[in-house]
Amino acid sequence: MNLYLSFFLSIYIFYMFNYFQTDIYLSHPLDVYTNKVSLLTHTEKENHICKLGNIIGYLLPIWLIIRNFLSLSKNTLKKINNIILNSILIGSLLMNMNAFVYFLPLYVIEYKNI
Repeated sequence: MNLYLSFFLSIYIFYMFNYFQTDIYLSHPLDVYTNKVSLLTHTEKENHICKLGNIIGYLLPIWLIIRNFLSLSKNTLKKINNIILNSILIGSLLMNMNAFVYFLPLYVIEYKNI
């Protein structure tokens, strides 16, 4: 894992999940169900990310940086990284299309560099 790339991706995901603003809201069929849970309600601010997405926007950059300093075997680290990234990809796909679109470039870059 490249520390510089991890740092760049951390800044990207932190910004996109917490501060990026857009007028475009990508509607999702499951929005009816996610808006009933307060943690999953999409905020009215212009990035359309829920509180859970904001938490992911803080925790994922920490993981992307820390993984470079862990003394695990490369195989184990790849497995843990795959579980985390695939979980976020599937979760964002099921809950919020804006989060999915914001996360997709990070996901593609990560899998190109493994």
